[in-house]
Amino acid sequence: MEKILVIYGGKSVEHDISIITALQAMNAIEGEYEILPIYISHEGEFLTGDNLCDVNIYANFDGLVKNRRKVFLDMGKSRVLVKGGFKTKVFDPSAALVCMHGLNGEDGAICGALQMADIPYTCPSLQASAVCMDKAIAKCVLREAGIAVCDDVVGEEVDLKAAAKKLSFPIIVKPSRCGSSVGIIKCDNISELKEAVEIAKNYDKKLVLEHFIENRREFNCACFKKGSEIVSSKVCEVKSEGFYSFDEKYLKSKPNLTLAVEKTIEKKIKKLAAETVSALECDGTVRVDFLMDEEENIFVNEVNTIPGSLAFYLFSGLKEIVVEMIEEAKFRHRQNQKCAFAFDSNALSIFAQVDMNKYAKK
Repeated sequence: MEKILVIYGGKSVEHDISIITALQAMNAIEGEYEILPIYISHEGEFLTGDNLCDVNIYANFDGLVKNRRKVFLDMGKSRVLVKGGFKTKVFDPSAALVCMHGLNGEDGAICGALQMADIPYTCPSLQASAVCMDKAIAKCVLREAGIAVCDDVVGEEVDLKAAAKKLSFPIIVKPSRCGSSVGIIKCDNISELKEAVEIAKNYDKKLVLEHFIENRREFNCACFKKGSEIVSSKVCEVKSEGFYSFDEKYLKSKPNLTLAVEKTIEKKIKKLAAETVSALECDGTVRVDFLMDEEENIFVNEVNTIPGSLAFYLFSGLKEIVVEMIEEAKFRHRQNQKCAFAFDSNALSIFAQVDMNKYAKK
């Protein structure tokens, strides 16, 4: 049976949401693959165990995990080492399904580690992930590509009076490199803006301030890169109270979502989603979030390179999405292996003949 890694958790405010995504994915593909779940703790340890598919253990992981073992990437060897007691087991996966939201996951850090370990991975590249994780940088790329985004004020130290004059209230404050709506606050006056900035800085020093569009509509559309083709999902409208907060996304038993979207709007959003994914050079399954004002101007709001639940609700189902992601990851890895990673040169022999003493400080 084909072996895969499922990587989740991490040192991130989205740690718990990452666990949910991973558990859903592993449940969907049970029996299809031999799975090694790799849970990354709040401290950053790579761990596995015999009962990681039980959601109840994560409230007290150290006390409830069975047969806890540490996992290490064996760099350059396309494998991982599982160490417990005095034994080391080798696990050689064909790919890694990455379910890590937020810091060290969506920012590309885990991609870099897997790339150095020579293990195919399901999410966008390190470069694309890093760009998309930073809302401010992603917006710069999209503006350059001619894709509409909201006006903003960005920085670590923002002149709030100048920002309020430029954007006008209400204003929404966002940590630039954080997801799941964590730290996002809507403000109606300068006093609330000052308080919101202080709260948002708990999650990221770099902030994005935007004018909050009243009476707006919010939409989600995911895209899947299949070879050179970009496949757009269904379009979903989010019925939020003010803005789509963390509580509405994850703590409501039934989020207020609908697939009943006008055909003309659906067509525009699908096209914009594909253009966005192309401009940002994203692979894997990526969800793009949109805003639409009362004049039906559509703006890209955010790009999620590892969307919650892998955006399966926008496609035909989670099992199909995961299988496709794994196959595409392997295909991209094979294509990348065709690139040259060595270059013959006489640089070292010339360097060896140089008298290094002449470079020493007198």
